[in-house]
Amino acid sequence: MTTRESLEHLLAEGNQIIEQAEEQLQMSNRNHFHMNEDYTNAHLELEQLSEDIDRMMRSANHQQKEQLHRFQLVVREKLNDMILDEVDVTRFE
Repeated sequence: MTTRESLEHLLAEGNQIIEQAEEQLQMSNRNHFHMNEDYTNAHLELEQLSEDIDRMMRSANHQQKEQLHRFQLVVREKLNDMILDEVDVTRFE
């Protein structure tokens, strides 16, 4: 069973990762879609976060699953934004 502490830790850490990804998205857009190592790392961290959420959902109770599901939607939205930016870059190269 997922503990409340482990859930809170994942959410807090996840929010930091989402903020970093958002910063990288904004920087990328300001720099005409220039992707750097920080951008790539933010993308990889989001993917790892998504996997961690999936893993935690397996042992969560109903209420925790609902909270994790909503959080997963936010993570996947950021991942999609990053993927679409990468597609835009390759289209204009």
